[in-house]
Amino acid sequence: MSVTESVYFRRILFCGALIVIIWITCFLPRFDPAVLPDIKEIYKSDVPSAIPIQASNLSNSDVTSIIKFIPKVNMSVYTLYGINTYMEFKDYKDFHSLVNISNSVITVRSSNVSIGDDIIVDIVLYNGRGERSKMGGDILRVWLREPSVKASVSGHVTDHGDGSYTGVVKAMWAGKPEVMFSIANTKEHVGIFMNIVHKYGLIMFLKAGFRKGNRTETTLCSVLPNIPHVIEYCNFTAQIYNMSFFCGKPFTMSCEDWIVYERALQYPCSEKHQLLFSKYKYFKKRVSRVTVLSNSGARQEPMVSCSDIKSEVTWQISTPAGYFYNGKWRSLLCKTLMPWKRESYAKCLKDRPLLMTGDSTIRNWFQRIAELLKLTILVGKKEVTDKAWQKFSEAGNRTESLELYWAPHGIPFFSYEQNKKNLRSAASRIDDLPGNKSVILVLHWFSHVARTNPQNYRELLRSAKQAIIRLLKRSPNSRVLIKGPHAFTYFMFLGPIDYLGMLYKQILYEEFKDLQRKVYYIDQWDATIGNENINNHPEYPSYNPMMINLLFSFICE
Repeated sequence: MSVTESVYFRRILFCGALIVIIWITCFLPRFDPAVLPDIKEIYKSDVPSAIPIQASNLSNSDVTSIIKFIPKVNMSVYTLYGINTYMEFKDYKDFHSLVNISNSVITVRSSNVSIGDDIIVDIVLYNGRGERSKMGGDILRVWLREPSVKASVSGHVTDHGDGSYTGVVKAMWAGKPEVMFSIANTKEHVGIFMNIVHKYGLIMFLKAGFRKGNRTETTLCSVLPNIPHVIEYCNFTAQIYNMSFFCGKPFTMSCEDWIVYERALQYPCSEKHQLLFSKYKYFKKRVSRVTVLSNSGARQEPMVSCSDIKSEVTWQISTPAGYFYNGKWRSLLCKTLMPWKRESYAKCLKDRPLLMTGDSTIRNWFQRIAELLKLTILVGKKEVTDKAWQKFSEAGNRTESLELYWAPHGIPFFSYEQNKKNLRSAASRIDDLPGNKSVILVLHWFSHVARTNPQNYRELLRSAKQAIIRLLKRSPNSRVLIKGPHAFTYFMFLGPIDYLGMLYKQILYEEFKDLQRKVYYIDQWDATIGNENINNHPEYPSYNPMMINLLFSFICE
């Protein structure tokens, strides 16, 4: 080959290589956390910068101690980014094609730290065939635990978009804790699930029961009029306080013959996808053990009382929101002074009607408070009588001016069969509360709405929000608190719970951003990550009383 030919050949190679690089850079699909969604109304992200802190009776040093725990970016903003990329995952090849905890490389940068230091965890994911992941989007956990002192604390993970991640967990007590790591939800799990609920409205259908004379019929229902093999629909939205609800039209009778509703164990997904949703999640392992040095056992609790914290500050806390030590929850935002004693709750709730709306986890809180106050719970006194327990409940003591109420949050709610008249929205229950009263309202949405899509979740929040605004106009001294999502790994729930928890926290922030000076946010996520909660109903010893005390510490002296 002549010199001229050699130069020419090298130029061709150079140009070819340049074209390949440009193609990889511009056209190869990558998971980009900074990509905003196109489905703006359903998956929008609108997060303002941190709002100013206002706290009564606080010194400058007290306020400084709070500010250092406030994140620069609120809630889990990155969760909403890249939603279009998630939606591209409509199937998976096999389990070997998914990221694999055994093949992935997880390393801790330092094995000796002091209390308050960040423990950095470097993560590179590989699939079941030993191939390095080149995309982000998998939902991961890091946390510390030390069972001998009943201690745990949750960390957070940053997604770099190329299959590598950085976990950060703060050392909160002296000892030799284990660094734990988990692949909570794969990106395929998130994407396939989101496609299904976006198309069908629910991952598990509800059903309606119709009756006319001696004839009965049942049809499937969803929050969207798109159910497999259903052609004609009954639109029951107006009948249930404008909560979206569509059921198949019965063949032998009319929509007016609708009597009951209940959950239906039927899913709009394949067996292959159900297997992914129920089996391939929440793999965990111990990464290493670190030594945390200090002269004391654990980080000191904040000196600021929770009753001195303004509501908007509760929306600004970062991970960790607190930690467990000696089996007790220690908030990093404020000092919990509310004791689990009858006289304390009787004093706080006197002449202050308490309404708690949500699912069975918030009903458990209602039951514990009623038991503490030695009250008898009356189930469905104002409802249509049937076997289902998931209906309006009340407890009270007229002599001590105590009134407690619990109600389901409305559709989607996966209960046993009950009369359609019991199917009311949270907003309608809030509107029943009296005027000129110091009402306490506690709201929660998660486990049941983790089976629907984000747009339906927003509709529920917006409906309740308008009712809250009406409540605060007629009873301006009322207190409103939202119990945030909690983490759990129970296999029966098909949704990517970690992803949905972060997503719904973000949506809560967005929808209530203009009411944060009136509404408290009670974080439950970090506590249930740290204690490795499995069940939908947290089973950590004394978890419910600890979290109830935290909530009421903000509004009780």
